[in-house]
Amino acid sequence: MPQREARFAVNAPPAEVWRFIRDIESLCACIPGVERVRLVDDRTAELTVREKVGVVPLILALTATIDAEEPPRRLHATAKAEHLTMEIDVALQGHASGTELVGLLKVAGEGPLKAVVNSLFERRATERTAQFAQTLEQRFGAAAPRKAAAPGEGGGILAWLRRLWQRLTSPS
Repeated sequence: MPQREARFAVNAPPAEVWRFIRDIESLCACIPGVERVRLVDDRTAELTVREKVGVVPLILALTATIDAEEPPRRLHATAKAEHLTMEIDVALQGHASGTELVGLLKVAGEGPLKAVVNSLFERRATERTAQFAQTLEQRFGAAAPRKAAAPGEGGGILAWLRRLWQRLTSPS
């Protein structure tokens, strides 16, 4: 099952970030490709997600459910579509300059589209994660990193480059 982990920090306390994560409509507005959200109840939503495969749009009707949560620290959710199952784990850790969010996304393509779904996830996961992180940083502000991460640590090269760029462009 292909998976990606992302780590980034925002300038807000864990309780504020938690309220945002639990507001499914606001959260989905930050996720690239989500076109429609319909709340079924406070733990379930139906989503329409559009992704391009070359020039052909792939439209998925997902049902997302929060399976477990420990407010304001952890959340586990699943999202299912006809040819796709996703598991989402989110952990929040407060620190002096805000909240570190750690997300783990596992995707499993199923049936005749298994290869397409898995390949698409592998190609786009890093880009989509960076877009999501940027949206959250714009909403809450980027937190100062706790320590410099070397390439390959702390969420990957994109996270390291983003932190380096923030350090270089922030006023001293």
